[in-house]
Amino acid sequence: MALPTHVLVSPLNWGLGHASRCVPVIAHCLKLGCKVSIASDGNALSLLKDEFPTLSTLELNSSTVSYSKSGLFFYLKLVLQGFGLQKRALKDEQLVEDYVQKHGVDLIISDHRFGAFSPSVKSVIICHQLQFKAGLFSFTSSYFNAKQLNRFAEVWVPDTLNEQNLSGVLSKSSQVKVPVIKVGILSRFKKEEKDKTIDYLAIISGPEPLRTQLENQLIRLFKTLGSKSCVLIRGVYEKDSLESTPNLKIYNHLKSEELNSLINQSRLVICRSGYSSVMDLACLGKKAFFIPTPHQGEQIYLAKRLEQMKIAPFCPQKDFTNKDLRKSELYSGFKSSKFTRFPPPQYPELLEV
Repeated sequence: MALPTHVLVSPLNWGLGHASRCVPVIAHCLKLGCKVSIASDGNALSLLKDEFPTLSTLELNSSTVSYSKSGLFFYLKLVLQGFGLQKRALKDEQLVEDYVQKHGVDLIISDHRFGAFSPSVKSVIICHQLQFKAGLFSFTSSYFNAKQLNRFAEVWVPDTLNEQNLSGVLSKSSQVKVPVIKVGILSRFKKEEKDKTIDYLAIISGPEPLRTQLENQLIRLFKTLGSKSCVLIRGVYEKDSLESTPNLKIYNHLKSEELNSLINQSRLVICRSGYSSVMDLACLGKKAFFIPTPHQGEQIYLAKRLEQMKIAPFCPQKDFTNKDLRKSELYSGFKSSKFTRFPPPQYPELLEV
């Protein structure tokens, strides 16, 4: 067994979470002396190009989906789009295989991107969601998910090994038959002691039109809080910039170092309860307020679980007002010392091929 010489890292392009949590994976591979290439599309690929501008990239087929505003058609629309995603994943697989053979890749690390797979080299997949919370479609989606995961050599669950884990029941499935390894929390950020000059920092991304709806709500709310210092990170790359106001600074997107600094300067972070965001805030030991993506069962489950653990409150997007932010005073926030980060010391052979 030996370390790989060339690693291909390939995140799914749903929001920015999959790409952002690949940053520490890529950094670790580079630290070990491995050559690294990146394969993705859209904003996920843009984020990783910003972070690692010298690395070679492979552009894959679009993995984005659109979400329905209506709860009734939310999962039905996703299922219907799933057939198109499956076809694109098969095309991705051929692109990846060609790249593997041409460039001597000997390890693929996919982040929930099923098309980032090769039967000729070791392929592992990062996934915290081994079972789905999807209403009537929970069983069907979990079955399909497990079927795809079982193609890979290993499933890496980005979570800690102790009792206070982050994923809860999401990372448990009797249908997944390949080795499942908890590899520690994945976050591109580090905790720093800084003066708290930002009262409210909102970080949003994810599928449209729900992202824009939340953005408009937050801008209206922040404009009513003239005495508070507010910052909004929109999580977009190909949109015109919005004008800041005296108490509200607006950015389209920021590189890791800049965003890390702002988070450490903030008193309260407002964001979706996507798993990557939860991991980031856990590593930084922050107080948070979560607004789950409407109808998205995974985010609703995580938000409810963290509220029950008295770590952070949440509110549905349609009901959110500035009064809800006061609830955060009653919650402990995350304690960074309780979470083991990637790579876990108990698995020194994790990257061996």
